[in-house]
Amino acid sequence: MTGGDPESASYVFGHSEVELRRLAFQAALIAPTTRRLLVEAGVTSGMRILDVGTGRGDVAFLAAELVGETGSVVGVDRAPEAVAVARERAEQAALANVSFVEGDPAELTFTAPFDAVVGRYVLQFQPEPSAMLRRLVSHLGPGGTVAFHEIDWTGHRSYPPVPLWDRCCGLVLRAVEAGGADTHSGSKLPSTFVAAGLPAPSMHMSAILGAGANCGHAAQRLAGLLATLLPAIEQLGLIEPGEIESDTLAQRLIDDVTASSSFVLAASEFTAWSRA
Repeated sequence: MTGGDPESASYVFGHSEVELRRLAFQAALIAPTTRRLLVEAGVTSGMRILDVGTGRGDVAFLAAELVGETGSVVGVDRAPEAVAVARERAEQAALANVSFVEGDPAELTFTAPFDAVVGRYVLQFQPEPSAMLRRLVSHLGPGGTVAFHEIDWTGHRSYPPVPLWDRCCGLVLRAVEAGGADTHSGSKLPSTFVAAGLPAPSMHMSAILGAGANCGHAAQRLAGLLATLLPAIEQLGLIEPGEIESDTLAQRLIDDVTASSSFVLAASEFTAWSRA
């Protein structure tokens, strides 16, 4: 979801222009949640940070603000398209304390240890997330921090029920599952950390909610996800080609939620951190 650091080229979200635009909107929406995680995990001035599955660099840029000119951030992703965008953004912003590398962050070697390894929406795409965390811990110095922001797709709902909202959430969930992602990744963070040999993490849960007419951000996020996943949803035979018009979907969702004065939720955000 940020870049995903996918295991293979079949990564369900891809790196299309539509997806990169969606990621920009999403990054602004969830930045406060990720920033709070980094601050609570102790990311501060002068630290050296590794951001895994960096995608277009959004988490790396948040970390770069916190570590300042005396610190540094290295963002790593397997997707060359995403790394190219991240590098261009860093160059445009004239940021000297952040750099980006293409490759597998668990397998790369670095010249110096890191104070923290961080990531967002990465573990859900790993077949063995705890094994990946164990390898990433080897990049840390003594007492280094591991901090991840993951999503749980399974708690979506609306009340009073909004059929279009519920259907779109179900379609996204099935497409993500079919793409190989773990839709319970956020809820599994404690067991993933412990299986990786880490202490039980400190955690928070939050969500992007919609309420009646005040549901624009939630509706735009869901519509953006469906637009990115639409080819996969059609290929899976979940809908007929052309059955859902993604260009007008956000407004239709807003109209339906507003008409029923409903509460809507698409997914839950989980953050977790602990020290190795």
